[in-house]
Amino acid sequence: MNPIFGSGKKVSMTMLLPVLAAILSLMLITPSSYASVGSSDTTSTTTNTSPTTAAATATNSSVLPPPQPEGIVNVGVTPNQLAAGGPLPGNHSVALEEVECAAEENNPPWYPTVNPAELADSNRTHVYACASFLGSFTGPNQVYAYASPEQYYSPIFAVTRGTNELYVLAGSWGNLSPKPSGPFVAKLNVGDLTQLWRTDLANLNATTSPTGVWNYIGGLNVLADGSLAVVAGSHLYKLNGTSGAVEAELVLPTGESLPSNTAFNGMAAWPDGTLVLKPQTRAPGCSFDGALPFAIPCPGQSDAPNSVLVVVDSKTWELLDWTEMDGNIASRVAATAYNDTQYAYVGNATNLVRYIWDGQNITLDDSWQPARVTKPGQTNLLANMIADDWVFDFTNCCPPTDTPLSVVAVSQANASKMNRIDPIPLDPGEQSYIPSNSAVDPENDMMYVMDGGAGEIVGLKYDPVTGNMSVAWRGNQSTLAFLSLIGPADQRVLVGSDMAPNTTISQMVNNPPPTYAERVVWRDAATGEVLAASDYFSGMSAGAPLAPGFGGLLYYMTSDGHIMALQVLPQANNATSTTAAAANTTTTTTNAAPTPNSTSTSSTTSGAGG
Repeated sequence: MNPIFGSGKKVSMTMLLPVLAAILSLMLITPSSYASVGSSDTTSTTTNTSPTTAAATATNSSVLPPPQPEGIVNVGVTPNQLAAGGPLPGNHSVALEEVECAAEENNPPWYPTVNPAELADSNRTHVYACASFLGSFTGPNQVYAYASPEQYYSPIFAVTRGTNELYVLAGSWGNLSPKPSGPFVAKLNVGDLTQLWRTDLANLNATTSPTGVWNYIGGLNVLADGSLAVVAGSHLYKLNGTSGAVEAELVLPTGESLPSNTAFNGMAAWPDGTLVLKPQTRAPGCSFDGALPFAIPCPGQSDAPNSVLVVVDSKTWELLDWTEMDGNIASRVAATAYNDTQYAYVGNATNLVRYIWDGQNITLDDSWQPARVTKPGQTNLLANMIADDWVFDFTNCCPPTDTPLSVVAVSQANASKMNRIDPIPLDPGEQSYIPSNSAVDPENDMMYVMDGGAGEIVGLKYDPVTGNMSVAWRGNQSTLAFLSLIGPADQRVLVGSDMAPNTTISQMVNNPPPTYAERVVWRDAATGEVLAASDYFSGMSAGAPLAPGFGGLLYYMTSDGHIMALQVLPQANNATSTTAAAANTTTTTTNAAPTPNSTSTSSTTSGAGG
């Protein structure tokens, strides 16, 4: 029964005033409109649902309240949000220029937009060349922030299509508490970040599996025809990017692993539109949900079934081929066409492997066998990145280790050519830990790597002919998020998160949920100079990327489901900056940490580091 209107009695305005006042007071005291609605735990039976209003949630007993995850740091309304004072639509003129830029890019088979795929392209470079940084490279900058009033619980990826089209894949971390009911895709209104539609892909609570369905991230890309390719669990979905309707669904092969124990993580593709995907597997009989790569605390996890490599036609949504891999592979797949041959590269626990797609069969390339990448004491490889003739990768994904990480570059033409550098030494008592992916810039011959445990980030210059690498700059920054590169080659900006000082290895390893605050740092990618730093917000899930948008916007996704729109602009002459770049200066090879933006009021100087 409706608690207000269900009795059938006449209700006067006097009776309603206390209720309306209570609702209004909640709206006023909730930080940054953090009225968490439209969550993944609603009981709607429709595929696409309109946003549930706070009033309806309060008065309709059939609607579950939004999940409030345990352990999430709530920082309240920050100065960056107060500076914006409302929605951030981005610069419309710049957005139109970005549309023209994207139309000229050569990035098949993805849609021509600033952010079509989880990591920009199938080479996994993380270069979003048409996205814009609208701040100053020489003076102080101001960061503006706006938080979505709706909650997209447990977000992992965000992509764009048109200038006013933003999509989010969420509901994808099964070890959050409370658990998401299952993965979903939502289309957001650019500006106020309200929900336009939502497509629930599955309710994983409704299952016949005695150990439950493993809910562990997934992937979201925009295909050239404008449809959305979404992988979640062992299912590949094709969604209409305009309406959200599911137009095709393919149950992917899982080899010796049960579908309920298999989670495909991301996808890549060759230029003709052929998709290539791979999963991780969970040990039989294990009911643990979520987790991080190589950190699935299941009895017998080391003997979990092997992963598979699957090839799908994105035009017909038909399975073309699949093969069993050697081991349970956590890192995501990269794809490229090199010397007229289509390859897929994957990093396993200790080494890089390559597969050949000949148009009919996917097979292991036994002719390409690099030396072992990991050294004694180092832990597993991350997903690799491809630039020119070289495949880059680095170690120490998981678990944390006392041994510094290595970065390697292996020749696509000759696997015996491997270059190595150990760019981030560890101080006594430090551990190396980085369960996320880095970035490589083929136009500038730069590769970037970070170590969350060591709290350091470095820019590496590489020789495109020899593959030799050297440290160009280094800075203090602690992140578990994917790095992103935005802007044209001559003004490239490196964007990454930065965990609050004194965040411990234990907190990092147990994310999600993040029990620490986190901010965003923009750096000159060539020098490492800090251009801007945001306030500290509630943390992101480990391995979540920062997502570029149109018109100079960047999207930061808190683990509890709020999408933060961020914009950097030059500081107004009469304004007091709360986000100016750090003033402490060093050489271009040893950059100091950016000062907390809540106290920084000085302008950037030549050679400033961070």
